[in-house]
Amino acid sequence: MPFRLPAIFCFLALTGLLFLPASAADVDFPVIQSMASFPFDEEAGILRSGEVTATFSLSHANHFMFDTRSGVTNDMESLNGVLGLRVGMGRRLTLELYCRWSSIMGGWLDGLIENFHSTFSLPDNHRPTYPRDQVEYRLDPVFAHNRSLGVAGPVTLALHLGVMERKNFSLNARLALQAAPAGEPGLASARPALIAGMSVLWKRNAFSMGLSGHLAFFRSPLWLEGVSTTPRVFLGEGWARIGWFKAGILWRTSPFRTGDLAHNGWQVVLGFRLRRGVEFRIQEDLGPFDTTPDIQFGIRIHLEALAKSSGSR
Repeated sequence: MPFRLPAIFCFLALTGLLFLPASAADVDFPVIQSMASFPFDEEAGILRSGEVTATFSLSHANHFMFDTRSGVTNDMESLNGVLGLRVGMGRRLTLELYCRWSSIMGGWLDGLIENFHSTFSLPDNHRPTYPRDQVEYRLDPVFAHNRSLGVAGPVTLALHLGVMERKNFSLNARLALQAAPAGEPGLASARPALIAGMSVLWKRNAFSMGLSGHLAFFRSPLWLEGVSTTPRVFLGEGWARIGWFKAGILWRTSPFRTGDLAHNGWQVVLGFRLRRGVEFRIQEDLGPFDTTPDIQFGIRIHLEALAKSSGSR
């Protein structure tokens, strides 16, 4: 099947924005992100007092997963945008604010992925079961979406604290409160989440590496009542950077107790930067493939020093 022109233009627009380092990323899976999402940049350090920075992140993912025993289908694409603002509040404290918007759609990647699988004789994972580039997002008997849909939220307010800092080493902690203005089955929970986490960064010259982990606590959304869940999700990341190249791995747990949705999610992250200002990443899933997208692209635009520091550390 020949490539469609809209798909080519979208791909060129996506890859044409490569300009900065790939930072920490969430695992894009709408039904789990509806309960808690992790918008944080683990390479962002503690700001000086009065210093302000802003980021805009865009993530696009293709999903295909179904579990006929549990009445679950994820055949769609998702697009998420996050606007972040960070303000230095003191010697070791940074205030963070993140606003998220998310949507699901039929998208344009199904044909490219199916052709790729066919070309290299890879399993098709029963993709032809559902029509290409259409929405089939369902969790029986909770919700069923078959059209494009977008929601605003959640908003995340966080305190980022510098616990320890040495010449090449830093240890930071974070406490955040996350809430959405309204609920939408499969996309947003009207109930708040409390997030706590820590990150370690070691850097020397052009080489750096880091570890981070965040745990979110929440009550199950009203639209999930009757479904067996655990009221927490953990996201961990380990990564290393050499110059402008980055590689890492993400691990995210699931709040569901039964079925394929209960499986943890694993992704490999590859990042690249051309110059300071914009970052690009690709996230590819690892087995068991049930609570992760088939492939995920991310772009982050970063504005530094919107306000000059009024003091030193």
